[in-house]
Amino acid sequence: MNNKQSPLLIFHVYKKIKYPKKSLLKLAQTIYLNEKIPFSKKTHLILCSNYKIKKLNATFRNKNHVTDVLSFNFNDKDLLGEIYISLQRAKQQAKIYKVSYYNEIKRLFVHGLFHLLGYDHETEKDKIKMNKKESKYI
Repeated sequence: MNNKQSPLLIFHVYKKIKYPKKSLLKLAQTIYLNEKIPFSKKTHLILCSNYKIKKLNATFRNKNHVTDVLSFNFNDKDLLGEIYISLQRAKQQAKIYKVSYYNEIKRLFVHGLFHLLGYDHETEKDKIKMNKKESKYI
């Protein structure tokens, strides 16, 4: 599968750390097919630094700290939204959670994508519902 067929467009901004490109493209395709999301509705994945995600978190969420993933839904007919993942944070969390770095990146991507699809974890009921959806793909 080449990038033109994929619903996922990846922008590797923080080049110091590699990422699992093929796995993410395949994962996006699987989720789009299973969740019946039209491939014409693209998702932008921006792989960035702690610095960048902290600035976004402060600007858009009024939280002045580093986070692992942020999702922005634009209610656009051609764009599902943007997902920002801090590669530095993902690397730290992989060690903490004792999982591979690539698996942590995939987990964060799935989490961000389900936020774009309207899922959240504000209540315990919503958290259970979102976790159930995510665990299908992780």
